Amino acid sequence: MSLRSVVLLGGPDSGKTNYVGRLWPALDAKGGQLVAAEQPQEIGFVLDTAEHLFQGHFAPRTEHAENRRDFEVVVAPRGGGQSTSIVIPDISGELWRTAVIESEISEDWMTELRRADGALLFVRVGSDQDVRPLDWVTSRKLLARVGQDEDRSKLPTQVMLCELIRYLELTMTQRPNGGRPRLSVVIAAWDRVDSETFEKGPEAYLETEYPLLAGRLRDTARLEVRAFGLSVVGGDLKDDPNFRDSFLDKGLDQHGWVSIRDSSTSKWRKDPDLTLPVAWVVGIESAS
Repeated sequence: MSLRSVVLLGGPDSGKTNYVGRLWPALDAKGGQLVAAEQPQEIGFVLDTAEHLFQGHFAPRTEHAENRRDFEVVVAPRGGGQSTSIVIPDISGELWRTAVIESEISEDWMTELRRADGALLFVRVGSDQDVRPLDWVTSRKLLARVGQDEDRSKLPTQVMLCELIRYLELTMTQRPNGGRPRLSVVIAAWDRVDSETFEKGPEAYLETEYPLLAGRLRDTARLEVRAFGLSVVGGDLKDDPNFRDSFLDKGLDQHGWVSIRDSSTSKWRKDPDLTLPVAWVVGIESAS
């Protein structure tokens, strides 16, 4: 059995923690491309997060003061195949943001990045923590000055994300088959976009909302990149009481989806398999 690391990155309020909390029930249900082959030993914070979702609430945002929390689980393809032990460190968005602002990553994090051959980068639709400049040209100028700007607390979100991609390019190792490291770009709260945006897909959304980030992803030769839209429960538990009532009636297992491009039609569609962003990263090719 191989041991691999899949790193979750993103800014504050980007959806990482809620995804980890939703991922474990999906793996345990064994209905997706990726399934849990064994019960994890250390799973406390994941169960705490999942409990919020089971009760009809999104998990609170991970605070700056909290340290990294690792979710280690043995997974395997649903149809059989080699088991892989993956470690998913949940490092808070505040800590990732601080690392970029201060141009310094701890040795502990660097070790994790160097042993990873896959990562998930999160952006959330409508996040109030999304920092935007007046125009993306300003972001481009700031990108050249990361760590030098006197007002670094207002670092635009897409500048921070571009720096995180640079860290991945410099550190992540090749996949076991010799291929490039894989990066799933996950657009969380994808249920909040209108039908036209959904039909155009998450890549077009990035082009419009995060043009600097989209260009950075297109230009990378070091990473293999795929974008996914994500709704961990399929709707808004906070501001849509009708959806919340329906959710509580049916339960967590009946909710949530990932937006993927259908290989036969090239159209974007909802898929209930919430393991797909991780499954593709670890090399399950049918995750498309």
